[in-house]
Amino acid sequence: MSHEAEALPIRLCLGVYVALISLTALTVGAAFLDMSFLNTPVALGIASVKALLVMYFFMELRHSSKLTWVMMGSSGVFLTIMIMLTMSDAISRGWLGVPGK
Repeated sequence: MSHEAEALPIRLCLGVYVALISLTALTVGAAFLDMSFLNTPVALGIASVKALLVMYFFMELRHSSKLTWVMMGSSGVFLTIMIMLTMSDAISRGWLGVPGK
């Protein structure tokens, strides 16, 4: 990689900052709402958007090669699979009932 990293404009940095702060406030607000089983997926969705913003702008993913994009995408897919498997285990624990009763 022989490209010169160009600095982000201040306006863009402030815009991303405001977006991250707004999403954090949205996360806090969503934590106080009773959304039943949707609390965790909503929180994970907001956290994913914040992570994508940080990776794209501050970790310079936008200037990376296609291979880096493929690696980030595949790791995101496998992370999603692991989260889904963990959530399915946590949700289904009460289905069997308490043994001995």
